[in-house]
Amino acid sequence: MRIVAVAAALGVAAAATAAPALARRHATHLPPPRYRSLAVDEREWSLAPSHAGVARGRVRITVYNRGMDDHDLAIAAPDGTVVGYVRVPAGTSATIRPLLRRAGRYRLSCTFFAGTPEAHVAKGMHATILVR
Repeated sequence: MRIVAVAAALGVAAAATAAPALARRHATHLPPPRYRSLAVDEREWSLAPSHAGVARGRVRITVYNRGMDDHDLAIAAPDGTVVGYVRVPAGTSATIRPLLRRAGRYRLSCTFFAGTPEAHVAKGMHATILVR
């Protein structure tokens, strides 16, 4: 009986000490990102940013087309306004410096063949970053 009581007490103590550690790592307690630059890799059919978020303001974005087809990168603000665009031929890179004024989720996408069954965005060439 004593062993059961001691085991139960140890379990309660372990749970009590684990809870505060989880609370400190919660996303709302993290500082805003300080990144002012972002790399974006484009391939057939993916688009991968190097960070999940960047700081508000002027941001340097370097796009690497690692695919065999030409691509582009359009950056749309939370309201849908395009705030940056660059065309990137196959095997090259390009850099743009858009001004990301408002906090929120920005959509990155390749707009080639938009509105058709061959649209690059429909094949998976899109991502979202958080601007804070």
